[in-house]
Amino acid sequence: MIKVRFFCVVIIGLIGLLLTSFLQEKQSIKYMQVATIESSAADEPSIIVTFKDSVTNETIFLCKTKDNIPLHYFKKVTGEVCDDEECRLLNIVVYWNITGRYLGFELPKGEFLSKYDHDPFSENEYQQLHKLLADESLPLDKVSFEKLLEQPNNKKEDIDALSGATSKNIADMVVKGAAFTTYRLWNTVNGTTMDFVSELTEKQLTQTLLNRILQSQDITDKLWALHRMDAVIGLTPQLEAALLEMISSDDFYLSYSAIKAINSIHLKSAELQNRLFSIYQKTNHSIKTALLKKLMEAPFLSSEIIQTSRDLLPQLNGQQLDDLLQLYTKHNINDVETYTVVAKILENENKYISKNAYAFLIGLQINDDDIIELLNAYKKEKL
Repeated sequence: MIKVRFFCVVIIGLIGLLLTSFLQEKQSIKYMQVATIESSAADEPSIIVTFKDSVTNETIFLCKTKDNIPLHYFKKVTGEVCDDEECRLLNIVVYWNITGRYLGFELPKGEFLSKYDHDPFSENEYQQLHKLLADESLPLDKVSFEKLLEQPNNKKEDIDALSGATSKNIADMVVKGAAFTTYRLWNTVNGTTMDFVSELTEKQLTQTLLNRILQSQDITDKLWALHRMDAVIGLTPQLEAALLEMISSDDFYLSYSAIKAINSIHLKSAELQNRLFSIYQKTNHSIKTALLKKLMEAPFLSSEIIQTSRDLLPQLNGQQLDDLLQLYTKHNINDVETYTVVAKILENENKYISKNAYAFLIGLQINDDDIIELLNAYKKEKL
C-alpha cells in the first residue's frame, strides 16, 4: 500500500514538472523598457499601421491609439545568426519608442534564444541582452561581422572559433556564447531604422503629441521633443507648463534645452515672459544668463519684467548686472525710473559693477542734472 502511494506521488510529481515545463515553454518571453507614452485600457483597441523602411526595405509596424496617438514601432527579425548550420534560427520581434529609442524585444510563444552550444539563454542572459541593446554608445556598428570571432591560428582551433569563441575586444559588448545574436540585434535596433521611426513620428507631431512626449519618464524623450518644438506653432497651456517645469528643474542640460526650445513667436506673450523671469530669481548663474539671452529674442520686454528687474539691480553681482543691462539696451529701456536706479550703482565700491552702470548710462540721452553730475563725478574719480 505504501509503495502504491509512493508511486502515485512520484507520478503526480512528474506530471506537475512536465506541465510546468510545457507552460514555461509556451509563455512569451518579453523584456521592455519604460515606454515614451504608456498605453492604458482607454487606448484599446489599438490600431496597427505599416510602413516600408526606405533604407532596409523591411516592413515596420506602428501601434497607435484610436485617437491617432503613436505608441511604439516594431519589426519582426528572422534568419540565421551564425556560421553553424545547426544554429537555431532567430525569430524575434524588436520594439522602438516613438522617439527612436530602443523599447524592448519579444519572442513568440515557445521560442527562445540560444547560444552557440544550443543551450537556451538564462534569465540573467536575457537581462544582459536587454541592457546591451539599450546602450546606443556601444561601438558594435564599427565591428565587422567577420571580426566577431577570434581568428583561428590553426585547423584545430577552427572548430572552437566557429563555435563561438568571442573576440576579446568585444567580449564585454555581447552575451557570452551569443556574439552573433547580440551583434545582429544591436545593429537592428540601433541602426538606420532608429532614425527612420523617429522621422515618422516627427511627421505626426502635434501640440498634443509633443506634450505627451514631454511627460515621459525618460529624459532623452524629453530632449527629443524639445529639439523639435519648431514643428508646432504656438504653445498650449499644457506645453507652456511643461516647459516652465523643466526650466525650473535641477538638471542643467534639460533646463537649458527647454529655454532654447522657446522661440520669438512664443515670446509675444507677456505672460510667458513674466513666468520665465520669475524663475530667474530662483535658479543658478548659468540658467540666469540663458534666460536673459532668451528674453533678448522677444519682440518687446514686458513692463512687469522691467519693474521687477529694476528692484533687483542693487542685489546683482557684476556679471548678472552686465547681463541685465544688456537686456535693457537690446529693448531700449531708458525710462527715468530705470536709469535713476542704475545711477545709484555708480557709488558701488566694486569697480566692475560701477563701471557696468556707467557704460550703460553714458550711452543714453539723459537730461537729469543729478544723474549727469554723478556721471561726471564717476568719470573724474574712477576712470
